[in-house]
Amino acid sequence: MINYLQAYSSTLSKDSVNDIITNLSDTLHNLLEHGLLSKFIATVVLIAAVGIIRWSGSRIVRRFEHSTAQTRRRWLVQIKNVALILLVVGLIGIWAEALRVVAYSLFAIAVATVIATKELIQCFTGSFLKSSSHSFKLGDRIEIGTIRGDVIDQTALTTTILEVGSDNLSQQPTGRAITIPNSLLLDKPIVNESFTHEFVLHIFKVPIKLDENWPAAEADLLASAKAECKSYLEEARRHFAGLSRKEGLVGLSVDPRVSVRLVKPEEMELVVRIAVPSRKKSRIEQAILRGYLKAVFERRVAEKAEKAEKAEKDPAAEKKKEEV
Repeated sequence: MINYLQAYSSTLSKDSVNDIITNLSDTLHNLLEHGLLSKFIATVVLIAAVGIIRWSGSRIVRRFEHSTAQTRRRWLVQIKNVALILLVVGLIGIWAEALRVVAYSLFAIAVATVIATKELIQCFTGSFLKSSSHSFKLGDRIEIGTIRGDVIDQTALTTTILEVGSDNLSQQPTGRAITIPNSLLLDKPIVNESFTHEFVLHIFKVPIKLDENWPAAEADLLASAKAECKSYLEEARRHFAGLSRKEGLVGLSVDPRVSVRLVKPEEMELVVRIAVPSRKKSRIEQAILRGYLKAVFERRVAEKAEKAEKAEKDPAAEKKKEEV
């Protein structure tokens, strides 16, 4: 063994020995500079002191021969707990400064992580908001900001919408699928057009000029709406009555209505409100408009025919009327 050590020591050069000594010296210097060596020593002393106190206290308790076993066991447990408390308090006192530095470092790392993953956190938060508020579900037609369409997919990060027109009055799918981050749900209002489920209240507008026969146009439009809604109106009435009871809403009327709205001094709109199946809005709207246009066309043809008939009976009066 001695020969082996002599042979090994002979292989070490003076430079290698000097490097080892230098590294050890630097390590000790760093420990002393940061006060770590004194903390390690204090920790070791604390552990040893607490161990001695616990051992001594336990030994003294075990010598109480006149006390019962239950009493001795209770004292042993109390001594163990007191020793543990002393150890924890002592360690906190010794390493308080180092723990504060570690806490600051962890806080800085946490802040950096939050900043780096801000968008992801907002997406998860938006998903939680959507789930907790039940604002919409798969198949609903919604509007978020300027995006409008049918919900076809949902994940924890995104919501996919099949776009339906860019105009609120349009009911035609564009064929484009739009994937939006759920973070938009936090700062954009969500409009759910399918809130009433199987049947919805649908509104569309018909512009006409003020100098036209708008009372007749209003009557034609209302008659066309009633004719198209007649087949399902009772079912829609029962549906909305049940919804009103369930949600505590005021009773909703499902009968077709036409109201008048002035847009410009020379133009007005007939606003139609009808109850329709949620998946047939476009089809029924088109049927009502076609029926209305057909009635208007027939009425104008009849008016022209009547005017021509009067002109044949009394040409002079009709000519005078045109001059006026």
